[in-house]
Amino acid sequence: MTDHIGDKSATVSLVSRSGSYAPVELIESAELAARWRVPESWIRNHTRARTPREERIPCLRLGRYVRFDWRSAELHKWLDKQRQN
Repeated sequence: MTDHIGDKSATVSLVSRSGSYAPVELIESAELAARWRVPESWIRNHTRARTPREERIPCLRLGRYVRFDWRSAELHKWLDKQRQN
């Protein structure tokens, strides 16, 4: 895992089913909010269980921590779907 001091994102490599390594860039809600230029509270609200499933932002839950895979197809599909609405 690569982590930079003061940097809220981290790049890790995960082993895929094929045995190859795939880089994953995990970011926090503050970083996602900054990249999308929306309030962090909006991001957090769209990850909660009370939000309808189709409106929830795809995320990875690590215990109480919520992270987003910036490079994931699911995250970008979700954003594209929101642009169409």
